[in-house]
Amino acid sequence: MQVLAVYNQKIISEKFREKYKQRLVISGNPLHLIPAEFLALKEIGALVGLLFGFFLVLTVQANILFTLFLAIGGFFFPNFWLNEMISKRKHAIFISLPFSMDLLTLVVEAGLNFTAAIEEVVDKGQPGPLRDEFARMLQDLRLGVSMRDALKGMAERTNMFEIRSFTSALIQADKLGTPLSEALRVQADIRRTERFQTAEKMAQESPVKMLFPLLFFIFPAVFIILLVPIILKFMAEGM
Repeated sequence: MQVLAVYNQKIISEKFREKYKQRLVISGNPLHLIPAEFLALKEIGALVGLLFGFFLVLTVQANILFTLFLAIGGFFFPNFWLNEMISKRKHAIFISLPFSMDLLTLVVEAGLNFTAAIEEVVDKGQPGPLRDEFARMLQDLRLGVSMRDALKGMAERTNMFEIRSFTSALIQADKLGTPLSEALRVQADIRRTERFQTAEKMAQESPVKMLFPLLFFIFPAVFIILLVPIILKFMAEGM
């Protein structure tokens, strides 16, 4: 993959580089890929799909077009994986945000400064991507980055409305000289309400989501269990 990545560095456009650099950051980049390596992963996926397609053509006489579909699928599979990683990471951050903000609010109200409060959240917060982001912010603050820039960096790395709202509120409070605890309290209440509303929405959607498995899996099984003995009985009596 490294050989392909070196070659890709020379051919990829700046637009592609910036796009996937941002998306890899938002996903948390668990494999520590750069855009050229991600493109190499796509190319390897296409090659694997192509080879597997040829194998099927030779062994089970599959249609040659099936090889093309497998190659295309292999090329785009890393994109699906990346989108899934982004979705899972954002969901995990959304779930953890109210608790972390409550903890941050309590610590700030107790009299600690912002850096010390972030340190407490990192030490006592729930493990996950949100705590990792706070740890990254804490590292930036310790290196001398201003609170405003550290918050902006966190917002850019997560690319979530909830985080942008949180960071914007703190930046505004710092700019106007208002207590951070007030801004944090308001944001914590908003995030908690949003999480509750999301849970309600998911609960309301669950009957619709259950309709398909009910119709195509559970009901047929029930009908088979109920009707097959009756049918067998009639068949036996008829004989």
